[in-house]
Amino acid sequence: LYITQSQHVGSMGYREMMEDVLNLMDEEGIVKAEFIGHSLGGKVASAIALCHPERVKSLAVLDIAPVKYSEEDASWWQVDSVVNAMASLPLANINNRDEADRFLQKDIPDPILRRFALTNLNFDSNSNCWRWRINVKAIQAHLRTVRNFDIGQGDAELADIGLRYDGDVFFVSGRRSKYISTRHLPNIAKLFPKYNMVTLKDAGHWVHSEKPAETVEYCKLFLDQPRN
Repeated sequence: LYITQSQHVGSMGYREMMEDVLNLMDEEGIVKAEFIGHSLGGKVASAIALCHPERVKSLAVLDIAPVKYSEEDASWWQVDSVVNAMASLPLANINNRDEADRFLQKDIPDPILRRFALTNLNFDSNSNCWRWRINVKAIQAHLRTVRNFDIGQGDAELADIGLRYDGDVFFVSGRRSKYISTRHLPNIAKLFPKYNMVTLKDAGHWVHSEKPAETVEYCKLFLDQPRN
């Protein structure tokens, strides 16, 4: 188990984030790994599998497709609203986690989602102030980049430039989420021909927060499958 805290930077391109992961693997002497990623993390993991398949034993993707989304996509407004709410939290005036929770209630009314967002809030003893563990300002500034999935293909389709991953791939989607829809399946099949998918009933986009036991169980079953 590797737990690290990387330095915050101002940019957030997918190729850059992919290289960050590969550099960490190199530093730790990890030649090949099994990847699980949700949303943005699922896209980064997908990028690694497509561009560097030799580094990926298997891939599990939680409720995201390897596609470019637009602001008009049915579920994307929720990501925007959560990120903007987190960015607006007056950290210098927050005394405890309960105060932060109350401040976010208006823009993040779902208590499960709000509690999940607040897992990223830590108290910094050096500055004696609450801080976001993730780079919320950079995420907010690059929401358009995050919506897209540019890993160097430009306007071309990923499959048209020969990118694909032939290893085992497992998608977990939430039935109430629109991030993986039937229109995405042909694209998924082209890029990941050996993919399987399960849909969790009564779950939205944050499947691992809304249905943690089921998500862990399905991912464990996938990871336990014998493979080289």
